[in-house]
Amino acid sequence: MNAPLDPTKLTSVDHNGDRVHLIPAEVRGFFRRHRNWSQAVLLFIFLALPWTTINGHQTIHLNIPDREFSFFGILYRSHDAPLLFFIFATLALGLALVTTLWGRVWCGWACPQTVFIDGVFRRIEQWVEGNYIQRRALKDAPMSLEKLTKKSLKWFLFTVASSLIAHSFMAYFVGAKELAVMTQNDPAENSTYFWLVIFFTSVVLFDFGWFREQFCVIMCPYGRLQSVLLDTNSLAIVYDAKRGEPRRGALNASRMSLQSVETALNTKEQGDCVSCNRCVQVCPTGIDIRNGLQMECIACTACVDACDEIMEKVKKPKGLIRYETLGGQKQSYLKLRPIALSLLIVVLVSGLSYSVATRKSVDFTLLRGHGLPFSFVQNEKQEEVILNQFRLHITNQGSKVSQYTLSLNDPGVLSINVAENPITLQPGQSREWYFFVKAPKSVFNKDGKFQSKLRLDYFDGSENDSISKDLTILGPRL
Repeated sequence: MNAPLDPTKLTSVDHNGDRVHLIPAEVRGFFRRHRNWSQAVLLFIFLALPWTTINGHQTIHLNIPDREFSFFGILYRSHDAPLLFFIFATLALGLALVTTLWGRVWCGWACPQTVFIDGVFRRIEQWVEGNYIQRRALKDAPMSLEKLTKKSLKWFLFTVASSLIAHSFMAYFVGAKELAVMTQNDPAENSTYFWLVIFFTSVVLFDFGWFREQFCVIMCPYGRLQSVLLDTNSLAIVYDAKRGEPRRGALNASRMSLQSVETALNTKEQGDCVSCNRCVQVCPTGIDIRNGLQMECIACTACVDACDEIMEKVKKPKGLIRYETLGGQKQSYLKLRPIALSLLIVVLVSGLSYSVATRKSVDFTLLRGHGLPFSFVQNEKQEEVILNQFRLHITNQGSKVSQYTLSLNDPGVLSINVAENPITLQPGQSREWYFFVKAPKSVFNKDGKFQSKLRLDYFDGSENDSISKDLTILGPRL
């Protein structure tokens, strides 16, 4: 019989505080089948997404050195930080909304920690070392040639999987095609990226191969936010103490919640729980769900499938452990918190949509030239005029080759001199564009300023558009 579980202590450490290496049992059932499909889809998306393009850009590319970020066909640059705020704020509030309604469904179904460990690394273990009974026996067995061979093969395959994950992760930052070229060259030619891949491979190998559930229990802050994000209307994996207690066998209060103990003491009937501890054996974090909602629970539903399988064998109704609201009532979406979070998400998505829809395909910044603010020169008529120097930092944010032309809104008063006008830029190309403006002394006010407009016309082969910016001409004070 399994030793009683103390609900006040972490199940992943022993009485000395040393780590207990958990080997959860395999489970079959409704949720396990759906988790297999969801993990396969998520793994495929993670590995394939860097190799796809939309509008000529990698679907997701975080090019930090060049301060360019592409998300699903839209290219953002450092000056587009407000748009990135909309994206990340929407993702954060979306996670908060999902947690409020469906609990830690992210942890159990979509978190990379769960997907990679459960969908890749534990499958490698099962293929090399056998089922959970064989793996537990191998762990406790003395060192032998068979054990050394299996452990070596397992960690070799772990390293290969970690390297593949690290390379795929780097592809989001370096670019998939660029990374593929780097892997075919001498590592010394791209030493920085080479050591970054080595570092990420080591981190992935350590985390998914050895650290595992300790990250969820010790380091992950998301579990500690449960008390803030969850309420009585939130779904969670719960044990039906009213139906399950008293458990078959001796009453053991040390491994029962207070509600379970009270139920057991106040009734003479035997509950449906048969004290098989199957829900504990399959739990990846080693908790006993019968002790109530716990921080270590990642809502992976393994205990639900395991309990349902046992209930079928003892001819009892399924659902002793199930998804249910923490308050026990029927879930309602018309609550203040879900409505407030949904409205905020709608506002953010609307703001992002408006910003993207009104975003110009060209970005330019007008700056004054280096040196003196103005100088005296002579025009064609040998008249003394004021000369201002400007520079324009222009970027083609569109997906097509575009042509740009500079002009002034006061051509009869001011004259503009540009070495090259118009200019042509490729998609994503940036350039510094210098020009000079001449103005007669008579146009300046007493503060030595004259306000004009600079016009930029651009044509991408199918559409014409223009942008105007204020242009301040400086001259002598009267």
